[in-house]
Amino acid sequence: MPEPSPGVRIERPWIETRPYREETFAGYGIGIVVGILLTISMTYAGLKLGFTVPASAMAAIVGLGVLRGLMRKGSIVENNINQTVAAAINITCSGVIFTMPVLYLRGDPPNLLSITLAAIAGSFLGTVFIVPLRKQMIDLERLRFPTGYATATVLKAAGGGKRALLLLYGTIAGFLLYFGIRYLLWEIHGGEELPQEAEANYSGIFSFLGFRIPGYTSPVIELSLTGLAAGFIAGRYAIVVIFGGMLASWVVAPALVRFGWLPAGVAPENAAGPIRQINRELGIGLLVGGAIAGVLLAAPMIRAAFASLSRKGPAGTKSQELPAPLIGVAAVLSFVVVFVAGSLGGLSAGKAIACGLVATFWIWLAGVIVSQAMGVTDWAPISGMSLIGIAALLAIAGKGAVPVCVTMGCAMAVAMAQASDMMQDLKTGHLVGAIPRKQQVAQLWVAWIGPAVSIVTLTALFTSAQKEYRSKETLRAEIREIAAAEGIVTPETPPEKVEPLLEGKAFQKRFTAPQAGAIDGAIKAVTGEGNADIFTRYAIGALLGVALTFAAGGGLGVQVGLSMYLRLSTLLPFGIGCLLSVLVEKRQGRKVLEEVWIPLAAGLLVGDSLAGVGQSLHGIGWEGFKQMFATMVGGT
Repeated sequence: MPEPSPGVRIERPWIETRPYREETFAGYGIGIVVGILLTISMTYAGLKLGFTVPASAMAAIVGLGVLRGLMRKGSIVENNINQTVAAAINITCSGVIFTMPVLYLRGDPPNLLSITLAAIAGSFLGTVFIVPLRKQMIDLERLRFPTGYATATVLKAAGGGKRALLLLYGTIAGFLLYFGIRYLLWEIHGGEELPQEAEANYSGIFSFLGFRIPGYTSPVIELSLTGLAAGFIAGRYAIVVIFGGMLASWVVAPALVRFGWLPAGVAPENAAGPIRQINRELGIGLLVGGAIAGVLLAAPMIRAAFASLSRKGPAGTKSQELPAPLIGVAAVLSFVVVFVAGSLGGLSAGKAIACGLVATFWIWLAGVIVSQAMGVTDWAPISGMSLIGIAALLAIAGKGAVPVCVTMGCAMAVAMAQASDMMQDLKTGHLVGAIPRKQQVAQLWVAWIGPAVSIVTLTALFTSAQKEYRSKETLRAEIREIAAAEGIVTPETPPEKVEPLLEGKAFQKRFTAPQAGAIDGAIKAVTGEGNADIFTRYAIGALLGVALTFAAGGGLGVQVGLSMYLRLSTLLPFGIGCLLSVLVEKRQGRKVLEEVWIPLAAGLLVGDSLAGVGQSLHGIGWEGFKQMFATMVGGT
């Protein structure tokens, strides 16, 4: 074929000349809708489980169904923007549910305006602070980021419409099964309304087989599709989570009874409450020790991150990142936000400045550590890092400044969550050929949505629990008994604090909030609330947490500590889900697991969680809604 003459234009009509679809209204719109729905679901699920499930793969599945299945014109990188947006909105609920409930548990309801603004600021800061480390973590160290890798696999796969339908079917099934299970329990046990909690005692099964299961070993399992589906999605890598709960209930509890280590005056038949409290204190110690060890293990990564900031790209190349001066602006903004929060919270100018400097540094440092942990293990120790940050702020501000330090801690936790998600999404983009700057801009555009949605949802759930507590005398009596046994309310408790503390306990009983409970326990240790035995158990747990983390790495101390703190009844369905996932993969293969069963499980989780939120909202009633929104507008 002869070469064309110079200057002659060759027409090739068969070649696509339109811009490649990446940043589109459809991609942003689907991501925002999916992100909001998942944030509502994961706020509920995260409170119950103590952790959240990444939204990226779910959003990618929906995007495949809509962009390619319905619209017939979606590209891989356009769907990547969709999942980036959805995940950026959803991930912030982790930071909110790990910190904000602490104030409810302490009988100090949060200033909703202050904590919302702090959380939104943290969301922006986490995104910006982690940007310079993309090259170090993804291009140079090539960290795997398992969720990011899995999401890229979904984006590049065919059959998106089928997966989206399975996700939809699972959501409908999860919604219907939630109410079906509770209707069945209502038919069996009776009552005025459908029960909020669904549990079954399995000790009778063992009694029938000739085995006696003591009550202090917690022979109860939640009938929770949320836990079952979350375990199924997490798979084999999360099986370790259940071991802490089994250790607490099936090893530590019998040992305390067998060797006479129960508190004075506590008989074995009444030991369930005290044993639960001891296990919680050991779990808090493990969590703290594991978090501190994680900081030490991350030291090489931190040095490399500092070094990467000074590197420049080849001459003449155009940066694919957000501009570097934006990092400096974010650092100043972070300091200003924390300083203002401290000043409005009653701190002196000196303490507010010191807290601002510490919080800004910790947002960046903890963001690096959490992102590194996600890149290696897919587990983000957000609660442990938040706990250390809040403790450092309390050491500066004083033990009377818990509310303002927790508000600052919320900003830090949201920033850590957003930083780790940004790096996961950038890994996905790296694998599918996306432009990092476009993903970073997309995440910044929507960073404010998630905190606002999560805080509104959390406020509604607390209002629902509060109304239930106030309207049911039997529940009030039960909560008073639990609070007295755990030392939450004592004769020395100020009268004006009693009811808020009891309402916080009612909220915890219904929704668990284990991460917030662990942070609350650590705060009590820092502020000196407790006796010598408590501090001894914290110290023992911390030593074990350090040892586990140094021995096995991967945040094992934090994971085991959290699972010791969680109720075994919550962990059992999660563990069963993990085992079912392993069994399905072994029998039917990884491909069938990912293309059929995981979309169904994701739908079950979302449907079950949305049904739980719906039941809570229904229980609030019109007057409750008016009270809730009046409180939110009023800021307290």
